[in-house]
Amino acid sequence: RRPNSHIIIEAHPDVYAHAVARGWDTRPGVRLLFGRWQEVLPQLLAEGVRLDGVFWDTYAEYYADMREFHEALPKLLRPTGVYSFFNGLAPDNVFFHMVYSRLVALELGKLGFTTRYHPIKIQEALDPAVWEGVKNKYWHLPNYFLPECVLAPPPASTTPA
Repeated sequence: RRPNSHIIIEAHPDVYAHAVARGWDTRPGVRLLFGRWQEVLPQLLAEGVRLDGVFWDTYAEYYADMREFHEALPKLLRPTGVYSFFNGLAPDNVFFHMVYSRLVALELGKLGFTTRYHPIKIQEALDPAVWEGVKNKYWHLPNYFLPECVLAPPPASTTPA
């Protein structure tokens, strides 16, 4: 299934230039925006943009950035919209990774989301050659836990009859 529209926010100038060179800026229904999400998100919210789904690549973001992004999600997603992100918190320690995952689920719960993590056996899915020559691996554990966060619909109004 193809989405009717697709918004890409890209902050890295080389990646943005690559996307433009590949024609992403001229594809039907695609809006390619250059800048950091902190700069672009207020513009989208001011335009009243409401999305069915959001994927956020959290690589190189701080947890405080994640909290700030999460605070904006209920205004950005439509009810029952789905949110996911690169779940790379503590990627080399399963205990701390699970603590972070639980913390994210609790914080998103306060914002009206239900969160599930789908385990993926990443070591089985990737050829070991993928990591050859990589100095800073961004994932070390045998399983990756893909987050699926769904925004609850607003409560039904209970007006007396």
